[in-house]
Parts: sequence; structure tokens; C-alpha cells
Amino acid sequence: MALTGSLGIVIALVSYLYGAALERDLETREFQRLAQVQYQNTQELLRRSTQVLLAFRGFFAASLQVERDEYARFAGGILAHYPEIYAIHWAPKVVPAQRAALEAEIRALQSVPLGIFDTDARGKRLAQAPARELYFPVQYAEPYAANRKVVGLDTLGRSTNQTAIRAATASGEQQLTPVFPLIQDPDGPLATALYQPVFASGQPTASAEQRQQALQGFLILLLRPSLLVEGLPFGERKVAVRLYDRQDAQLVAIHPRGASLQAPAENVVHRELQVPGRTWVMEFVASEGFGEGLHIQPVLLMLSLLLLTGASLVFLDRSHRSSQALQTTNAELLRRQQELNDLAHYDPLTGLPNRLLLYDRIAMALAAQRRQGGCLAVCVLDLDGFKTINDRFGHPAGDRVLREVARRILAAVRASDTAARLGGDEFVVVLPGMKASAALHQLMQRLIEQVGRPIALDDGEPQVAVSLSIGIAFASRHGDVDALIREADVAMYMAKSAGKSCYRIFGATDVSCGQATV
Repeated sequence: MALTGSLGIVIALVSYLYGAALERDLETREFQRLAQVQYQNTQELLRRSTQVLLAFRGFFAASLQVERDEYARFAGGILAHYPEIYAIHWAPKVVPAQRAALEAEIRALQSVPLGIFDTDARGKRLAQAPARELYFPVQYAEPYAANRKVVGLDTLGRSTNQTAIRAATASGEQQLTPVFPLIQDPDGPLATALYQPVFASGQPTASAEQRQQALQGFLILLLRPSLLVEGLPFGERKVAVRLYDRQDAQLVAIHPRGASLQAPAENVVHRELQVPGRTWVMEFVASEGFGEGLHIQPVLLMLSLLLLTGASLVFLDRSHRSSQALQTTNAELLRRQQELNDLAHYDPLTGLPNRLLLYDRIAMALAAQRRQGGCLAVCVLDLDGFKTINDRFGHPAGDRVLREVARRILAAVRASDTAARLGGDEFVVVLPGMKASAALHQLMQRLIEQVGRPIALDDGEPQVAVSLSIGIAFASRHGDVDALIREADVAMYMAKSAGKSCYRIFGATDVSCGQATV
């Protein structure tokens, strides 16, 4: 009996320790999964910001001169869909001979009429800019009401901007600055600026020298990194999210200030965020006590009392319950794995393919076009009036509208086409074998008409309606997926500027399709 009791205690203790280790491993995996999801969401927000600047660049390329009211209308239509963006400015290249004319224009718009001015590192002391060979002052600032103080600021005068400006001019690509305090809110969270160079249309830009000559100015998008990560949902778990900027092989804390990077552990996960010209490190730290199992002493006391009345029954019962617990755990792991697989390829709200599966479909269509020739069209569809529905009736009503719009898009396109949700109220339709023809026009009209029909909400609620703005891009023989999406996105914003509920085709109206590659 003594031997049986001792064996029962040993087996029970081993079973408990194994179960506790398994539970801790499951908790760790769940934390890492949540961290990965929030990292991907943050990376997507940063990617969206770069796409917004490309849309603005396309807007400038389509006009010989962009007036202030045109810029304000275009910015207002876009920024309403991107709440993570603090502001977007236009800073033209100004030589000394042009300074007086620009200052005469902007003084009436400034809180303090300084003309072109500089600020200190803290963003609090303003003074007229000294004479320079070149200026890049903020001429247009949107939203204007919240950014009036920055009109006239010479971005070249701030040390945080100079490296990014030089790198963007030399490469022709977007560049991000280190964080700095905003003049608009110097005591608030730090901000970072994304610089997009704009070059004169028709001028060569193959070399750094040519780009310097063709440079017209910079579009500047402002983000507050802390707002990207504060409030990320982690369920009941308390998780701190920190950001660091990699500078000269060292990590400098962005948010919160003074943070120190911790070594990777069960409750510490690191992920690298790719931003133009820089690398950020995202750190997730779970709260203290994460992954703790059951207390051993109460369990041993319970086992000791049970062993007094029958070690054998306790052992059999414990074995049975452990087996059931393991089966439940395995089933839960399989269910979570299936959920992850679905999340990786399909949008959970509409059931349409998500961005990952969409890009794969477009890449396959491009490969087929190169082999076989023919045409490939990619359409970006954006809902007009959707934000008003969300604001008035709430997000559940907005979700109902998105699901119904997805159903109508699927009903309107061909079986060989791919309809996907890009994010928010933006959809994409891939049309293999579709030319710029009457058939394309009929399909676009059908999409606009079908989506534009009234949509019924819950009982007692009125019907609502949205419209579509559609941008179309045709694939060339040497095109890639990102280029197609960008071109279609630019065309979509042109459709919005043309009055909405219409479509526009990127580039020349005479679109030539790719030929087969032998």
C-alpha cells in the first residue's frame, strides 16, 4: 500500500508538472500570435502612409500647377480615410529670388507673420530664416486649421530633416526622419516626417544630378509613432508595446521615451518594421506573472487526501482527466491553426481574398500574361459616402454595408475574375483577358450601378446608399504587382476628383497589352 501510495503521488506530480508546462507553452504561443498580428497591422498602417504619398505625387504629376484650394480638397478627401496620419504638407523648392513672392503669399495665412522661418530643436522658438542658397518652406499644410503654425517653416533648417531631404533628392525615393517635437504641439507625443520628392514632368531623372535639377519640392507626411501602437488590442492580457529607431547600429527609444530594449524571452517579442530609409524595432512585453500555472501545494494536499481513501481510484481518475485535457488542448490547437490559415488568406468580415492572396493572384496573372500574351486589368474600388454611414449609424451598420457591397461585386464580375478586399472600404478586382473596350465600360457601369443601389440596414433603420470611385491600371510586359496597385490607386483618386461614382484609366487611353514571352 505504501509503495502504491508513493507511486501515485509521483505519477500525479509528474502529470501536474507536464500539464503546467503545456499550459505555459500554449500561453506563450498565444502571446506570440497576438504580437505577430499587431505587428502586421502596424506594418500595414505604415505601408498605407507610403501609398498616400504616391497618390499625392500622382495628383501633382497630373497638373502643371496645384493651387491651394485644389490641394485642400484633394487632401480632405484622402485624409478622411487615414486617421493615423497627423498632417500632409507641400514644401516647394525656393531660391533666394523667389523668397519675397512666396512670403507675400503666406504671411496672410500665418499665425505670426514671419514669412519663411526656422525653429529650434524643441519646436517652441520661431525666428525668420537667414539667407540661404535654397529653401524648402511649407506652403500648403493640411488639415489647415490644426497646422496653421507650420506654414512658412523652412524644413531644410531643421537638422532632423536635412539628412532625409538629401537622401530623398539623391535617390528619388521616400525617406523618413528621426522623431522630433511638432511646432503645432511641442509638448505632445513626438512625430516623424516622411519625405516624398516631386520632380518636374518631362525632365530627366536618371542620375542624382538630374534629380537635383528636376526637383520641384517635397510632399511631407507627418506621423506620430506613439499613436500607431497605443491601445493595440490584446484581450485580457496587459502588454506594453515599445518602439525603437535603429541609428548607427544602436537602438534609440521612440516610444516611450527612455525605454530600454529587453532580451527576447517567453514574454518579450521583437519585430522589425520596415520604413523608408530606416528600420524600427517593435517590442512587445507581456505583464509580470504571464504564463504562471497552477499552485503546487493545494494540488498536493488534494492528492494526499484522495490517496487516503484509494490511491488506485485517484490514479485512474487522474489519468482519464489528463487524457481528456490533452485531447481538448490538441483540438484547440488544431482549431487555432485553422483560424490562422483562414486569417492569412481571407478577410474575416466579407469572406473575400485578403491582400496576401490578392497579391498572389495578381502575380500569377502577370506570369500567365508574359507567357501567353493578352491583357490584364487591375481595378481599385473605393466607396464614396461610407464614412458618413459609419459616423451616423455605427460600425455594425458599416460592417453590414461592406458585406453587402462585397456580395454585389462578386455577383457583377466574371467567374474567372478575382474580387478582394484591400482594407477599410477599399476593394480590388483583377480582370484577366480584359481590354480597354466596350466590355470593360459595361462591367464598370454594372459595378457602379449595382453597388449604388440602396442597402437595407436593421429593422427600423432607413436604407442607405454608397457609390463607387474606380481606378483601372493595365499591366505592361515588365510591370509588377506593386506598380499595378499604385497606378490603379492613383486613377481611383482621379475618379474621386472628377466627381465620384465613375471610373478612370491610368495613363494613355490607348492601352497596349503585354505580348507572350517565348
